[in-house]
Amino acid sequence: MLRLCSHRSKWSGSHGSRDYATTSSTPSPEEARFKTLKVRMREAAVQPNADKLAELRQSALYHEIYEWGRRQAQTAARRSSTDRTDNSARHAAAVQTICYTLDAYLNFSRHYDLPPASSPKHSNDKDGEQAFLKHIRPHHHHRLMTHFHESLKTNTEERRAAILSALDARLLDKLCNTGVATRTELQGWKSTTDPRQALTEAELLAVVDYLNSATGTFNVVNGAAIASAYYGEHSLSSRITVFSSALNSAIAKLCDHPYFARRDIVCYKGIRLGAMDSPFRLAALNDACTKQGMIVFPNVLSASCDPEESYARKKYEQGYTLECKITMQRGFYADPFHDPKTMGEQEILGPANQRFRVTGKSSFTIFDWSGETPAEVDVDRYTMVAADL
Repeated sequence: MLRLCSHRSKWSGSHGSRDYATTSSTPSPEEARFKTLKVRMREAAVQPNADKLAELRQSALYHEIYEWGRRQAQTAARRSSTDRTDNSARHAAAVQTICYTLDAYLNFSRHYDLPPASSPKHSNDKDGEQAFLKHIRPHHHHRLMTHFHESLKTNTEERRAAILSALDARLLDKLCNTGVATRTELQGWKSTTDPRQALTEAELLAVVDYLNSATGTFNVVNGAAIASAYYGEHSLSSRITVFSSALNSAIAKLCDHPYFARRDIVCYKGIRLGAMDSPFRLAALNDACTKQGMIVFPNVLSASCDPEESYARKKYEQGYTLECKITMQRGFYADPFHDPKTMGEQEILGPANQRFRVTGKSSFTIFDWSGETPAEVDVDRYTMVAADL
């Protein structure tokens, strides 16, 4: 899922709540209740397990705030024009982000028994890997490795050799000892890969999990990053630090791998406008387009390098009715790490916190197959180029 937030100043990343501040000096009762929900989320996040967060998700307070957000989105949608300063649109986007991320985290907690938000961060790859392997639940570890083995079998010989060349010696030994891979498959790739840039088992699992079509892990990774950067809610992003650190490290390494690295690559990303944050997201895009302003992605950025694989073409009927055409300065070719179900989407995965300037808006025509007969529809496309930092 893509979230869009306009960049306001260099401080918005560390003081995200400023971007959400309303124009009213006196908060409404609903705003006060929303603040209470966030306070309770922070309190629950420091508990040793996810039980308190699960209780909060089922509480009357959560449902009350969710319904308020839905009404705010409806109010914003009824207006003939909405800009990114519209309080209703901003409230709805904030509620959507917080509630969505909490839901995603509870699913994530079924797979990882991660420590509370107050736990210290790990300082090196070895410590981080040990923490990751300690906290991933055995059934999920087995599931991810099974999907990885299936991906290896599905890939071509060249892509398979490239994947193996990206793995560190200990992990490669494990795969060879279990018959999943052979050292002769490495061939020319082994000599061109810096051992210091090789993926640990934790980093491989993080990439496989993020890209997997069934686990839904990308939802909490992206949602937590946005909640932290733009709404000042750090509790869930802190709680998944062990996972996100492994993922970010893997992305950084693969962005420098001789086979997977991509530079200045044009990517296409479909945008789904069907949730409560749609009025705000659309207003942010149009505002940035009018002013050639910036869009910031606090989350890991994913898109397809094949325009035909954009969700705006492939999943228009599911609500992906807009598209971003993005020139990404740095990313890696993630398709070989996909599970067989989604391999072929030609995904490019890029680091978090990338900034892009919106340089224009155009449209293209596709067929909408949702009705009894196919109909031609125009899809708006926003063009973005990497901004100079």
